[in-house]
Amino acid sequence: MRAEIMMIGTELLLGQITDTNAVFMARVLAENGINLHLKTTVGDNRERIVAALDAALDRADVVLCSGGLGPTEDDITRECVAGVFGRPLVYHPGIFEAILARFAHTGRKVTENNKRQAMVPEGGIVVENPHGTAPGLIMEGDRGVVVCMPGVPHELKPMLSEWVVPWLRQRFGLSGVLVHRSLRVCGMGESRVDDLIGDLILAGSNPTIGLLAGPDGVTVRIAARAEDRAAAEALIAPVEAAVQARLGGMAFGGDGQTLESLVDGALRARGWRMAVADAATGGEISRRLLAADAAGFGGGVVLPSESALEWAGNTAGSLLPEGAPEEFGAPPGDPLARIALDLTRRILLEYPFDSALSVVSSSVEHRSTGVFWCPEGCRFFGMGHYGGGALDQTRQAVTALEQVRRFLVGLPATA
Repeated sequence: MRAEIMMIGTELLLGQITDTNAVFMARVLAENGINLHLKTTVGDNRERIVAALDAALDRADVVLCSGGLGPTEDDITRECVAGVFGRPLVYHPGIFEAILARFAHTGRKVTENNKRQAMVPEGGIVVENPHGTAPGLIMEGDRGVVVCMPGVPHELKPMLSEWVVPWLRQRFGLSGVLVHRSLRVCGMGESRVDDLIGDLILAGSNPTIGLLAGPDGVTVRIAARAEDRAAAEALIAPVEAAVQARLGGMAFGGDGQTLESLVDGALRARGWRMAVADAATGGEISRRLLAADAAGFGGGVVLPSESALEWAGNTAGSLLPEGAPEEFGAPPGDPLARIALDLTRRILLEYPFDSALSVVSSSVEHRSTGVFWCPEGCRFFGMGHYGGGALDQTRQAVTALEQVRRFLVGLPATA
């Protein structure tokens, strides 16, 4: 079965909202073994919607639409679908009664235009919407099937998962599932990952391997089709093992793990808490640890890079021994290493925990230096700046946390 999705709404073309529905629809269809061939976005224009539906029905067996089912004059999806199938719109009093009941429950006033939502093309299947006022609809004819769902995400998502997909699987006799496993690799570029596993990518047919680069690492997606989840996971397992072997154990995430949860787990396994002195990422390191509810994160400070040296200046009584950064493994002659080490000394005065992570950046040299200190040793690491702003802060935070993870699990700093 060939499927297309059609996102309807001028606000999408104007960039006023982010199209999260398309991402969700694509994922749910793939997980259910439904082949998605194309996505179209069209504005609230009758002629263009009709033309887009006509073109889609020439290519696909099923067209799944999102949007245009509301009560306003620019909600014209019903009319367009009725026109494409050559059917009149029919008023369904039962739908309007359900709308009346919903409005009464929420204390809102029903207006005359809400009756538009009770109009359905003749012969159409009405899909109940317990999360909103706009029901979905399914039209079927000689050219194929059109499924229309609301554009409001919290209405579309349950309708697709709980009603539409089961209907499609039964109607088209679909069996089997698509299961995917996502691994993440941090601190290693997409080209390096491809160099290490490129031949596995080319050789794969089922499972297949794909790469996706982002500011928080490279995602390695392994996907397999099979009759059930257990069979698909059995296909994925040896491929995942081969990928892990090629990447030297740097990849993680097969069981839903995150970088922050792995760092937290390694700290808690030792009974440690970690302090953070951040003069590089604008607090992104701490934010990520807090979002992960990391019990191993003890607290810290966020500083402008220009203030880092001043704040770290008084290290008297530090828990760390005196010594030059080079004695602890810092690159020779790196002025940022001295500041990072002094930040570590100072943060351990403020938060006398078992370990500390400190990072400092230089806007002049467009780079940062970090250090992780713990009872098992010390690791310095460097990070180049690129991208600017929040994007670069994310990259630096991920790099710093990945260096902590690698140190605690016994992996080298570079791969």
